[in-house]
Amino acid sequence: MQRRPLLQALAGLAAGAALPAGARPASAEAFDAAAASQPLLTPLKGVSDATGDRDAQALLRGRWPAELRGRFHRNGPALFERAGERYHHWFDGDGMVQQYTLDGTHVRHRGRLVRTAKLAAEQRAGRFQMQTLGTWIEGAPPVTGPDSMNTANTNALEHGGRLLAMWEGGSAIAMDPTDLSTRGPVTWGAGLQQLPFSAHPKVGPDGHLWNIGTQGDKLIVWHIGPDGHLLRVQVGGLPFAGGMVHDMAITERHLVVPLPPVRLNFGRPVDGGPRRFALVPGEPLRVLVMEKADITKRRVFELPAEMVFHVGNAHDTTEGVALSWVGAPDAWFLDRGAVDLLAGRPTADPGAVHLRIGRFDLARGRVQVDAHAGEVEFPRVHPARVGQRARFLALGAAWPAHAARSKLPLLHGVQLFDTETGRVRRFDYGEQAIAEEHVIVPKPGTSGELDAWLLGTTFDARRQATVLNLLDAAHLEDGPVAQAVLPYALPLGFHGNFQAG
Repeated sequence: MQRRPLLQALAGLAAGAALPAGARPASAEAFDAAAASQPLLTPLKGVSDATGDRDAQALLRGRWPAELRGRFHRNGPALFERAGERYHHWFDGDGMVQQYTLDGTHVRHRGRLVRTAKLAAEQRAGRFQMQTLGTWIEGAPPVTGPDSMNTANTNALEHGGRLLAMWEGGSAIAMDPTDLSTRGPVTWGAGLQQLPFSAHPKVGPDGHLWNIGTQGDKLIVWHIGPDGHLLRVQVGGLPFAGGMVHDMAITERHLVVPLPPVRLNFGRPVDGGPRRFALVPGEPLRVLVMEKADITKRRVFELPAEMVFHVGNAHDTTEGVALSWVGAPDAWFLDRGAVDLLAGRPTADPGAVHLRIGRFDLARGRVQVDAHAGEVEFPRVHPARVGQRARFLALGAAWPAHAARSKLPLLHGVQLFDTETGRVRRFDYGEQAIAEEHVIVPKPGTSGELDAWLLGTTFDARRQATVLNLLDAAHLEDGPVAQAVLPYALPLGFHGNFQAG
């Protein structure tokens, strides 16, 4: 696409954004009362401006391998309260990046709020000012562009010498990986300010980064080189506009994007009334498969309706592509579960969130999907297998018995799924632990998928502390070989990545 038509196609995307409407802010006191009787709720309290900077050396347990060196970053919503008011939806909180530095001898933690324009304005005002995904703010100023609402709260990735804090609908926010200071929004090229750069980019084994952004009926495809510079941006249409497109996958030749039929109800503020987020009746789950070299060469597959937050991996096949993802029958967690969690309310998790593996025949337009039992989320693969055939998927795992007793829709363990045999190996951290996303970290000098560690955090309700866990992928069921215990509890996070070095 030539530069002038490209900029014309992008015109208006960054000029404004929809005004979301959800329930008005709740009282912070109500959550505090709930957390006093339920220790698992502590990491959902969040931080304040005063406590948003954390630094500590962790207490080590077990044997941390001397050869495991690098930085593990995680990101998630962390600041939920101002002036006695509390956000209504978990996804609304301002982002906080956690950095764990592993030097072979020590594990040091540093946490910093991402200093977005939104955060700075609200710090000055001493109150919430900007509209969010699920909370209606009275008297909010007009939205001047996506970054006026950007919370930078979903993922953190070190790439091309920068640490990127990413959100669903605006710019990536650059941070300095040496001290977590915020550098500011990333503009990839002239005329591309504030264009959505989603929170789930994929980096192939060659270091090339691919990502998408969506707004209205437009899809943006980003291609960033290993040095962190833009190589190309493409713009195309969406077969289902105005929904929530959260994740994507790559193969050597293709981009694969699930398009769940979720309608975001931004019409007016609600207090327990009409649903904010719901699947549109009669609309299917669409899976868009595009050629990387030319996204106009595409095919759309239609599957039974379901909600998709996260994909595992994709690879090219003789007939087309294969894709793994986690599917849910409806938008319950987006609409209700994330609201109940932030309010500290018991909630009835409907379950039925399962791993799917689909094979898409590009020539015939056919698709075959296999469903695999077990409530899971946050699928990850070996970084050297991104976009290629991968045998093993690491996933967070739920234990229904734990959830039934706590009445909170949380993960308590981690598992490895063998895509060839269907075998599942699991480790349960226990009823009094919340398991977060675990990533696969290759052991230096190895190439096998199980010649690796799983690295991930848990909240230990008994200790009231966040713990960094290291498990051997080949012996997952034995549990952590080493742990690093922090002297405090961190807010629950969403996603992160490990950078060796």
